[in-house]
Amino acid sequence: MFRKRFFVSLLIITAVFILSIPERARAEEMPVNTQAEESAAEKEKIVICIDPGHGGAATGFECTYDGVAVREKDLNLSIALKLRDELLEYENVDVIMTREDDTGIKIRPRVQSALDNQADYLISIHNNNTANVELASGCMVLSTVSHYQAKGAKTADIYGASEALARGIAKELGTLGLTWAAELDAAFNEGVARRPYSPEGLAKTTVYYPDGSVADYNALIRYSITEGLPAIIIEHAYLCNEEEYRAFLSTDESLLELAQADARGIADALGLCKETAAVSDSGSAVSRDGKEQ
Repeated sequence: MFRKRFFVSLLIITAVFILSIPERARAEEMPVNTQAEESAAEKEKIVICIDPGHGGAATGFECTYDGVAVREKDLNLSIALKLRDELLEYENVDVIMTREDDTGIKIRPRVQSALDNQADYLISIHNNNTANVELASGCMVLSTVSHYQAKGAKTADIYGASEALARGIAKELGTLGLTWAAELDAAFNEGVARRPYSPEGLAKTTVYYPDGSVADYNALIRYSITEGLPAIIIEHAYLCNEEEYRAFLSTDESLLELAQADARGIADALGLCKETAAVSDSGSAVSRDGKEQ
Protein backbone atom coordinates (compact mmCIF):
# COMPACT_ATOMS: atom_id res chain seq x y z
CA MET A 1 0.00 0.00 0.00
CA PHE A 2 2.83 2.34 0.90
CA ARG A 3 4.65 1.63 -2.37
CA LYS A 4 1.48 2.36 -4.33
CA ARG A 5 1.07 5.76 -2.68
CA PHE A 6 4.73 6.52 -3.26
CA PHE A 7 4.50 5.85 -6.99
CA VAL A 8 1.28 7.92 -7.28
CA SER A 9 2.99 10.85 -5.56
CA LEU A 10 6.02 10.48 -7.81
CA LEU A 11 3.83 10.53 -10.92
CA ILE A 12 2.09 13.74 -9.76
CA ILE A 13 5.39 15.51 -9.07
CA THR A 14 6.74 14.44 -12.47
CA ALA A 15 3.63 15.71 -14.26
CA VAL A 16 3.81 19.09 -12.51
CA PHE A 17 7.48 19.43 -13.44
CA ILE A 18 6.84 18.60 -17.11
CA LEU A 19 3.94 21.05 -17.34
CA SER A 20 6.07 23.85 -15.88
CA ILE A 21 8.84 23.51 -18.48
CA PRO A 22 7.15 25.67 -21.22
CA GLU A 23 6.37 28.40 -18.69
CA ARG A 24 9.95 28.48 -17.45
CA ALA A 25 11.26 28.49 -21.01
CA ARG A 26 9.08 31.45 -21.88
CA ALA A 27 10.33 33.29 -18.80
CA GLU A 28 13.93 32.63 -19.81
CA GLU A 29 13.25 33.97 -23.32
CA MET A 30 11.92 37.31 -21.98
CA PRO A 31 14.38 40.23 -22.20
CA VAL A 32 16.13 40.86 -18.91
CA ASN A 33 15.16 44.53 -18.99
CA THR A 34 11.39 43.94 -19.40
CA GLN A 35 10.70 44.39 -15.71
CA ALA A 36 12.68 47.63 -15.60
CA GLU A 37 10.90 48.92 -18.69
CA GLU A 38 7.48 48.14 -17.23
CA SER A 39 8.47 49.82 -13.97
CA ALA A 40 9.56 52.97 -15.83
CA ALA A 41 6.36 53.01 -17.86
CA GLU A 42 4.31 52.86 -14.68
CA LYS A 43 5.87 56.08 -13.39
CA GLU A 44 3.84 59.20 -13.97
CA LYS A 45 5.51 61.33 -16.61
CA ILE A 46 6.74 64.81 -15.77
CA VAL A 47 5.34 67.37 -18.19
CA ILE A 48 7.57 70.38 -18.82
CA CYS A 49 6.34 73.37 -20.78
CA ILE A 50 9.09 75.29 -22.57
CA ASP A 51 8.22 78.87 -23.45
CA PRO A 52 10.44 80.69 -25.99
CA GLY A 53 10.05 84.31 -24.95
CA HIS A 54 8.63 86.97 -27.31
CA GLY A 55 7.79 86.10 -30.93
CA GLY A 56 5.99 87.69 -33.86
CA ALA A 57 5.96 91.48 -33.64
CA ALA A 58 7.40 91.25 -30.13
CA THR A 59 11.06 90.89 -31.05
CA GLY A 60 12.46 91.41 -27.57
CA PHE A 61 15.78 93.21 -27.49
CA GLU A 62 17.44 93.73 -30.88
CA CYS A 63 21.06 94.53 -31.58
CA THR A 64 23.18 94.72 -34.73
CA TYR A 65 26.45 92.81 -34.97
CA ASP A 66 28.54 92.58 -38.13
CA GLY A 67 25.80 94.36 -40.03
CA VAL A 68 23.17 91.76 -39.09
CA ALA A 69 20.17 92.42 -36.84
CA VAL A 70 20.14 89.92 -33.99
CA ARG A 71 16.72 89.54 -32.35
CA GLU A 72 16.16 88.07 -28.94
CA LYS A 73 13.01 86.24 -30.05
CA ASP A 74 15.05 84.18 -32.54
CA LEU A 75 17.74 83.28 -30.02
CA ASN A 76 15.08 82.31 -27.49
CA LEU A 77 13.36 80.00 -29.97
CA SER A 78 16.60 78.35 -31.03
CA ILE A 79 17.64 77.63 -27.43
CA ALA A 80 14.13 76.43 -26.54
CA LEU A 81 13.93 73.93 -29.41
CA LYS A 82 17.34 72.55 -28.51
CA LEU A 83 16.31 72.31 -24.86
CA ARG A 84 13.21 70.36 -25.87
CA ASP A 85 15.34 67.82 -27.74
CA GLU A 86 17.74 67.52 -24.82
CA LEU A 87 14.96 66.93 -22.29
CA LEU A 88 13.36 64.24 -24.44
CA GLU A 89 16.50 62.16 -23.90
CA TYR A 90 15.42 61.67 -20.28
CA GLU A 91 13.07 59.01 -18.97
CA ASN A 92 9.45 59.78 -18.15
CA VAL A 93 9.49 63.31 -19.52
CA ASP A 94 7.03 64.94 -21.90
CA VAL A 95 7.78 68.38 -23.33
CA ILE A 96 5.31 70.85 -24.75
CA MET A 97 6.11 74.19 -26.38
CA THR A 98 4.17 77.44 -26.24
CA ARG A 99 5.49 78.20 -29.72
CA GLU A 100 7.66 76.40 -32.27
CA ASP A 101 7.90 79.18 -34.83
CA ASP A 102 7.86 82.97 -35.03
CA THR A 103 4.39 83.33 -33.55
CA GLY A 104 3.35 86.17 -31.28
CA ILE A 105 1.63 85.00 -28.07
CA LYS A 106 0.47 87.07 -25.13
CA ILE A 107 1.49 86.12 -21.60
CA ARG A 108 -1.77 84.66 -20.29
CA PRO A 109 -2.21 82.27 -23.25
CA ARG A 110 1.33 80.98 -22.64
CA VAL A 111 0.42 80.09 -19.08
CA GLN A 112 -2.94 78.69 -20.17
CA SER A 113 -1.22 76.47 -22.72
CA ALA A 114 0.86 74.96 -19.94
CA LEU A 115 -2.22 74.45 -17.77
CA ASP A 116 -4.28 72.94 -20.60
CA ASN A 117 -1.52 70.39 -21.20
CA GLN A 118 -1.27 69.48 -17.52
CA ALA A 119 2.28 70.81 -17.27
CA ASP A 120 4.12 70.35 -14.00
CA TYR A 121 6.59 73.19 -14.70
CA LEU A 122 6.76 76.22 -16.97
CA ILE A 123 10.22 77.33 -18.08
CA SER A 124 10.51 80.52 -20.12
CA ILE A 125 13.59 81.09 -22.27
CA HIS A 126 14.99 84.61 -22.60
CA ASN A 127 18.12 86.69 -23.02
CA ASN A 128 18.75 89.89 -21.17
CA ASN A 129 19.13 93.62 -21.75
CA THR A 130 19.66 96.65 -19.55
CA ALA A 131 20.16 100.37 -19.98
CA ASN A 132 22.87 100.24 -17.33
CA VAL A 133 25.93 99.13 -19.26
CA GLU A 134 27.88 98.49 -16.07
CA LEU A 135 25.37 95.80 -15.06
CA ALA A 136 25.09 94.16 -18.50
CA SER A 137 26.88 90.93 -17.74
CA GLY A 138 26.03 87.42 -16.61
CA CYS A 139 23.07 85.09 -16.33
CA MET A 140 20.17 84.88 -13.91
CA VAL A 141 17.12 82.70 -13.36
CA LEU A 142 14.01 84.46 -12.10
CA SER A 143 11.99 82.60 -9.48
CA THR A 144 8.97 83.49 -7.35
CA VAL A 145 9.22 85.86 -4.39
CA SER A 146 6.27 84.28 -2.58
CA HIS A 147 5.42 81.09 -0.71
CA TYR A 148 1.82 81.42 -1.86
CA GLN A 149 0.36 77.96 -2.48
CA ALA A 150 -2.74 77.95 -4.69
CA LYS A 151 -5.50 75.49 -3.84
CA GLY A 152 -5.37 72.33 -5.92
CA ALA A 153 -1.76 72.85 -7.02
CA LYS A 154 -0.11 69.68 -8.32
CA THR A 155 3.17 70.62 -6.64
CA ALA A 156 3.22 70.48 -2.85
CA ASP A 157 5.80 73.29 -2.51
CA ILE A 158 5.74 75.69 -5.46
CA TYR A 159 8.34 78.01 -3.96
CA GLY A 160 10.73 75.15 -3.24
CA ALA A 161 10.26 73.53 -6.65
CA SER A 162 10.86 76.83 -8.44
CA GLU A 163 13.91 77.52 -6.30
CA ALA A 164 15.43 74.10 -7.03
CA LEU A 165 14.99 74.53 -10.78
CA ALA A 166 16.44 78.05 -10.73
CA ARG A 167 19.49 77.06 -8.70
CA GLY A 168 20.15 73.94 -10.75
CA ILE A 169 20.09 75.84 -14.04
CA ALA A 170 22.11 78.83 -12.79
CA LYS A 171 24.77 76.46 -11.50
CA GLU A 172 25.09 74.69 -14.85
CA LEU A 173 25.19 77.95 -16.81
CA GLY A 174 28.04 78.98 -14.55
CA THR A 175 30.06 75.98 -15.72
CA LEU A 176 30.06 77.47 -19.23
CA GLY A 177 31.89 80.55 -18.02
CA LEU A 178 28.88 82.78 -17.48
CA THR A 179 28.99 84.85 -14.32
CA TRP A 180 25.89 85.50 -12.23
CA ALA A 181 24.36 88.86 -13.02
CA ALA A 182 24.52 91.76 -10.59
CA GLU A 183 20.96 92.89 -11.35
CA LEU A 184 18.24 91.85 -8.88
CA ASP A 185 21.03 90.62 -6.58
CA ALA A 186 21.39 87.40 -8.59
CA ALA A 187 25.14 87.42 -7.99
CA PHE A 188 24.52 87.27 -4.23
CA ASN A 189 22.02 84.41 -4.53
CA GLU A 190 23.88 81.90 -6.72
CA GLY A 191 22.27 83.20 -9.90
CA VAL A 192 18.69 83.17 -8.62
CA ALA A 193 16.79 86.46 -8.98
CA ARG A 194 13.45 87.63 -7.61
CA ARG A 195 11.48 90.77 -8.32
CA PRO A 196 8.53 91.72 -6.11
CA TYR A 197 5.59 93.72 -7.43
CA SER A 198 6.28 96.58 -5.04
CA PRO A 199 8.37 99.76 -4.85
CA GLU A 200 11.23 97.52 -3.71
CA GLY A 201 11.04 95.89 -7.13
CA LEU A 202 10.81 99.32 -8.79
CA ALA A 203 7.04 99.06 -9.27
CA LYS A 204 4.84 102.10 -8.64
CA THR A 205 2.43 100.17 -6.44
CA THR A 206 2.19 96.88 -4.56
CA VAL A 207 0.24 93.85 -5.75
CA TYR A 208 -0.57 90.89 -3.52
CA TYR A 209 -1.38 87.21 -3.86
CA PRO A 210 -4.61 85.93 -2.21
CA ASP A 211 -2.70 85.01 0.96
CA GLY A 212 -1.53 88.60 1.40
CA SER A 213 2.07 88.02 0.31
CA VAL A 214 3.65 90.39 -2.22
CA ALA A 215 3.19 89.13 -5.78
CA ASP A 216 5.81 88.68 -8.47
CA TYR A 217 6.43 91.61 -10.78
CA ASN A 218 6.91 89.42 -13.84
CA ALA A 219 3.51 88.60 -15.32
CA LEU A 220 4.34 85.09 -16.50
CA ILE A 221 5.52 84.03 -13.06
CA ARG A 222 2.65 85.87 -11.34
CA TYR A 223 -0.07 84.29 -13.49
CA SER A 224 1.52 80.86 -13.10
CA ILE A 225 1.86 81.05 -9.32
CA THR A 226 -1.76 82.21 -9.04
CA GLU A 227 -2.77 79.03 -10.91
CA GLY A 228 -0.54 76.77 -8.82
CA LEU A 229 2.09 76.23 -11.49
CA PRO A 230 5.83 76.55 -10.73
CA ALA A 231 7.40 78.88 -13.31
CA ILE A 232 10.85 80.33 -13.86
CA ILE A 233 12.47 82.60 -16.45
CA ILE A 234 16.00 81.94 -17.66
CA GLU A 235 17.94 85.03 -18.71
CA HIS A 236 20.94 83.37 -20.36
CA ALA A 237 23.16 86.32 -21.27
CA TYR A 238 23.05 90.01 -22.11
CA LEU A 239 22.48 90.46 -25.82
CA CYS A 240 23.50 94.10 -25.47
CA ASN A 241 26.94 92.99 -24.27
CA GLU A 242 28.98 92.28 -27.40
CA GLU A 243 31.52 90.17 -25.53
CA GLU A 244 28.80 87.92 -24.12
CA TYR A 245 27.02 87.81 -27.46
CA ARG A 246 30.12 86.56 -29.27
CA ALA A 247 31.01 84.09 -26.51
CA PHE A 248 27.58 82.59 -25.82
CA LEU A 249 24.98 83.63 -28.42
CA SER A 250 26.65 84.04 -31.80
CA THR A 251 26.82 80.42 -33.02
CA ASP A 252 24.52 77.44 -33.15
CA GLU A 253 27.06 75.47 -31.14
CA SER A 254 27.07 78.00 -28.31
CA LEU A 255 23.26 78.06 -28.21
CA LEU A 256 23.29 74.27 -27.97
CA GLU A 257 25.67 74.48 -25.02
CA LEU A 258 23.23 76.81 -23.27
CA ALA A 259 20.36 74.39 -23.90
CA GLN A 260 22.41 71.46 -22.64
CA ALA A 261 23.30 73.37 -19.48
CA ASP A 262 19.60 74.17 -18.95
CA ALA A 263 18.72 70.49 -19.40
CA ARG A 264 21.38 69.33 -16.93
CA GLY A 265 20.14 71.82 -14.34
CA ILE A 266 16.53 70.73 -14.81
CA ALA A 267 17.49 67.06 -14.63
CA ASP A 268 19.44 67.61 -11.43
CA ALA A 269 16.58 69.51 -9.79
CA LEU A 270 13.94 66.96 -10.79
CA GLY A 271 16.05 63.82 -10.40
CA LEU A 272 15.75 62.84 -14.06
CA CYS A 273 17.76 60.00 -15.61
CA LYS A 274 18.82 59.59 -19.23
CA GLU A 275 16.97 56.88 -21.13
CA THR A 276 18.91 53.61 -21.37
CA ALA A 277 19.71 52.55 -24.94
CA ALA A 278 17.62 49.70 -26.32
CA VAL A 279 19.43 46.65 -27.68
CA SER A 280 18.70 45.07 -31.08
CA ASP A 281 18.67 41.34 -31.83
CA SER A 282 22.22 41.65 -33.10
CA GLY A 283 23.33 43.09 -29.76
CA SER A 284 23.94 46.60 -31.07
CA ALA A 285 22.67 49.68 -29.27
CA VAL A 286 19.66 51.29 -30.92
CA SER A 287 19.13 55.06 -30.96
CA ARG A 288 15.81 56.84 -30.44
CA ASP A 289 15.15 56.81 -34.17
CA GLY A 290 15.52 53.03 -34.28
CA LYS A 291 18.90 52.96 -36.00
CA GLU A 292 21.64 50.66 -34.78
CA GLN A 293 24.69 52.46 -33.44
